[in-house]
Amino acid sequence: MSKVVLFGNKSEACTAYHDLKHFSDHEIAGFTVDREYIDQDTLFDLPVVPFDDVVSVFPCDEHTMLIAVGYVRGNTLRAQRYSQAKDWGYELINFISPKAIIYPGLEIGSNCRISHNSVIFQDVRIGDDVSIGAGCLIGHDVVIGNHCFLGSGVGVSGGVTVGSYSFFGTNATIRNRIAIGSRCVVGAGALVLEDLEDETVCLGRAADILPISSSELSLP
Repeated sequence: MSKVVLFGNKSEACTAYHDLKHFSDHEIAGFTVDREYIDQDTLFDLPVVPFDDVVSVFPCDEHTMLIAVGYVRGNTLRAQRYSQAKDWGYELINFISPKAIIYPGLEIGSNCRISHNSVIFQDVRIGDDVSIGAGCLIGHDVVIGNHCFLGSGVGVSGGVTVGSYSFFGTNATIRNRIAIGSRCVVGAGALVLEDLEDETVCLGRAADILPISSSELSLP
């Protein structure tokens, strides 16, 4: 157990707060965020302090940290604050939900989050600062690079490699044994069946909106 400072004050940080409070033994000491983004002094009755003051308020020899930021600036904001916190001497913790299923052989870096009901199959390697949302399926022998973000329900089949800083929207699906480059963006619901070069953008097909109302449907 440790006293944890959460970087962030928006939805990702709020989710991380509830994850740690209800599903871990860690004690949450407070929040920190860049000074210009502080819009209130407390969150969940805990102090919110400027990031440039965090070492003096929450010393790194007494506290750990979790950078809880989503896909902001192509994952680079989270990566930058992760590096700064490490340079200042903070240990960056992981949160792996007790409701996740983790097969043997997982190798994982620091500042990673694996949310509820995700399944991580055998011999997966996950880099530093990776966020895996609820209900994801990560197949065997998958390699995920640093600073990636996977939304809820993402399916990554066996043998896939994912480059650093890539993003996957909700329910994106990646077929087996392909390579996803660095800084790729795979939109919600997209189905990827072939290798993607660095910085590729894939969008899922939007649902067809029919020119009728639901009252006009012939339902059994």
